[in-house]
Amino acid sequence: MPETTAKPRLRHFDMMKGVAIFLVVMGHVITMCVREVDRTPLFKFIENIHMPLFFFISGWFTYKAVDGRIVLPKLASRALQLLLPMVVVSSLWIFYFPHSGLESPLVSTFESLWSGPWKNGYWFTLVLFEIVLVYTAIAPLLSRVRNAAGSILISAAVWALLLFLQINVIPADIAGYLSFELIAAFFPAFMLGVLGRRYRDGFLAAVNNSWVQTAAMLCMGVVMYICCWPWEFEVEGLSDTLWSSLLHICVAIIALPLFERWATAAFAPTARTVTSTIASIWEYVGTKSLGIYLLHYFFLFPMGNAFRPWLQSVNLSFVPVAVFAAFWAACIIATVLGALKIISMSKTLNLLLTGTK
Repeated sequence: MPETTAKPRLRHFDMMKGVAIFLVVMGHVITMCVREVDRTPLFKFIENIHMPLFFFISGWFTYKAVDGRIVLPKLASRALQLLLPMVVVSSLWIFYFPHSGLESPLVSTFESLWSGPWKNGYWFTLVLFEIVLVYTAIAPLLSRVRNAAGSILISAAVWALLLFLQINVIPADIAGYLSFELIAAFFPAFMLGVLGRRYRDGFLAAVNNSWVQTAAMLCMGVVMYICCWPWEFEVEGLSDTLWSSLLHICVAIIALPLFERWATAAFAPTARTVTSTIASIWEYVGTKSLGIYLLHYFFLFPMGNAFRPWLQSVNLSFVPVAVFAAFWAACIIATVLGALKIISMSKTLNLLLTGTK
């Protein structure tokens, strides 16, 4: 039989996912384990970075084409991967939450699971699936357009339509069931991933350009401030979504070459063992990011009475809060990885709890 060569993984994307899911857990250490310290600048910074990266990466790997024509995503497989574990794990969380000792900023009930936009914290899998549905619907049209400008125009028009539907058409209760506001908010990041991969050479040349990076960093700094403290600029509603989407694009443009260079240096034959090991840890965590996202809530624990007074005594300063949240996030993720190892022994549980076949 002829040998088949497995397509190599893009290790910098796994590293990116590893850092992003670590930031997710750091954010939840602050907002659920400690509570009442959500106003810290670190939390505001984190919440504007991690999820855009996941949508950008998802868009990059959702795009596939043969002979210039886009291959439609396999929706049944995506439903098994995203929706099945969301329903199963979030239902288990509803039963577990009253016994966790945690004070969640979200309402953890079956009603909130279906009608609330945040889905008890499990909104990402639903919103990603819905965005994939939108992409599947417009993929035939994108296939007819070969130039980047036309693809960008189509994507922008669809985004404008989503915003219009959100503001003027879809009733609030239906929007809650669909998490529609989040679909509109993260669609640009997803499509940036799609178009970035479709026009890979030009896109990578652009994001690696020093001037583009400078502009993205300056833009990110300004927009991050607006998104973190919107009341200072009277930003709300549609304008909030527009600013957030611009921030998401800047984050992806900065992150992609940053992680690509990091991976290239870390996994080079001449790289130091310590450097390669650290990068490999982030890479491994990234390959388990969906499982970590789905299960990490169960390993959070209350620590507000013990640590909240100290965090407040240092005025919620960036560095001490970052060190504190990073330490406990590392402990929690290590525990979740152990649980995932055990769960992987059962194909049924692996599918139900992590969406992995």
